[in-house]
Amino acid sequence: MLQQLIVHHYTLVDFLHLDFSHKMTAISGETGAGKSILLGALGLTLGDRAESGCVRQGAEKADIHAVFDLSQLPQVKDYLSAKHLAAAEDPDTCILRRIVNQDGRSRGYINGNPVNIAALKELGKQLINIHGQHEHQHLLGRDSHQTLLDAFGNYPKKQEAVAAISHEWLEFDRQIKALTGGQQLSEAEQQLLQYQVDELEQLSLLDNELLALEQEHKQRANADQLLQAVRSTLPDNPLGDDPAACLQRWQQQLQNFSQHSSHLQSAVDMLASASIQIEESQIELQNFLQGFDEDPARLQTLEHRLDQIYSMARKHKIQAADLPEHLGLLQQQLQQNQDQEGQLEAIHEQQTALTEAYDAAATSLTKVRQAAAKQLEKAVGEQLTLLGMPNCRLELSLQTKSDSRLQPQGRDDIEILISTNPGQSAKPLAKIASGGELSRISLAIQVVIATTSITPSLIFDEVDVGIGGATAEIVGRLLSQLGQHCQLLCITHLPQVASQAQHHLQVSKSNNGEATQTQVSALDEDQRIQEIARMLGGVKLTQQTLAHAKEMLGTGALLH
Repeated sequence: MLQQLIVHHYTLVDFLHLDFSHKMTAISGETGAGKSILLGALGLTLGDRAESGCVRQGAEKADIHAVFDLSQLPQVKDYLSAKHLAAAEDPDTCILRRIVNQDGRSRGYINGNPVNIAALKELGKQLINIHGQHEHQHLLGRDSHQTLLDAFGNYPKKQEAVAAISHEWLEFDRQIKALTGGQQLSEAEQQLLQYQVDELEQLSLLDNELLALEQEHKQRANADQLLQAVRSTLPDNPLGDDPAACLQRWQQQLQNFSQHSSHLQSAVDMLASASIQIEESQIELQNFLQGFDEDPARLQTLEHRLDQIYSMARKHKIQAADLPEHLGLLQQQLQQNQDQEGQLEAIHEQQTALTEAYDAAATSLTKVRQAAAKQLEKAVGEQLTLLGMPNCRLELSLQTKSDSRLQPQGRDDIEILISTNPGQSAKPLAKIASGGELSRISLAIQVVIATTSITPSLIFDEVDVGIGGATAEIVGRLLSQLGQHCQLLCITHLPQVASQAQHHLQVSKSNNGEATQTQVSALDEDQRIQEIARMLGGVKLTQQTLAHAKEMLGTGALLH
């Protein structure tokens, strides 16, 4: 229950401290006095959007506190404890605070703990429910019809089950889009990729194989010339002397004279070294000749292998030396695509299972909605009779959505239909109901929904607009009866409604020549008579209007 509202420097309010009582409280005042300011200030603590213009002129910031009693709300206390937001000193009290700076930036607090605006909204839904003065206009939009039915039916677990499955399914859907991303290979492309990988793997080209093959091929292609050149350098060369023998002979000839000149000794040493190197080179040449295989078939094998490699390189439009790297890239691409297909297959299987679970949960939700719709139709019909519309009949149409996607709200397309005359088929509100009728229909729905609401505090902001006379008195009785079950704050211009309340707040506006200020006062019995008389007869009060006001308040007291 809302206990206190403390407002500093908000729009026309300099300072305001309001204490609220249980049951029904009427809030009245002249048009423009600032009744909506109360809702605006309270709305900020509940997570409404803040604007720079809400700060009182000349002030640096607006500071608003809303104090709630949680003694009868164990679920809210459990919620705060789970979020580590409970008040340590008094867990039965919850203080929501909102500070708004001149630039429009704001900060939110729950029991002194900084929180984001989403947290204020989430908690606010559990503490108070506001029915706005334009609520009847919202009925013209079908988006609100499902919300109204679900609020009346009160089956959150079934809604949460459907929403949870839907969100999981949609997450898988996003994963599928991310995996495919427009890059998924077609079946033909995948077959081509597999074929390319297979033929490159069959080629089995090693990293350094091409270079070795090319070198060996050069050797064997020029084998005759190569062998002739090698043999000509060996000692049995018929074309000349043995180079080693010549060097030895020269070395011996000079050895006898080397002692006479250091230069000769150096030459002898170089001849000796050259002789050793020639002997070693001859050994290498002999080994080469002995190890060289002059098999003509080997040359054919080499040419066939090189032709395979070069042909494959031309086919893939790359250099022959790049074939091993190219194969690695194709293998990687193929593996990624195969992994992707495996992931997609697994996700599709999970989606199929979720679809089955969703169908079951959505069907269960539809059944409870159908039952709730019948109850709501009956309850609203009873209220419409009280509101002077006995021939008005409300129907809720539940159709299955054509959208194949798993929506968080279920598969039901819900629409409120109305018939205002006997024998007339029910049609959409916009086609049947007039402005006054729409107001009463909206009020009847809100009153019925409020009776089933688990929210401890309700605010009705001029929901009685378009209603007057005897119907207005009935509306007042309805709201007063509702106030017996919960805390009810009702902003109204109707004396028939205000007189039914157990408590009364008056909003007024004053101007000292320098600034305009809004005040709110709690009225005693005499002051209530004055205010009800003003609502009845205007600025000039007569004995007749005062007597009428006293009578209305007396009648209201008797009804309580």
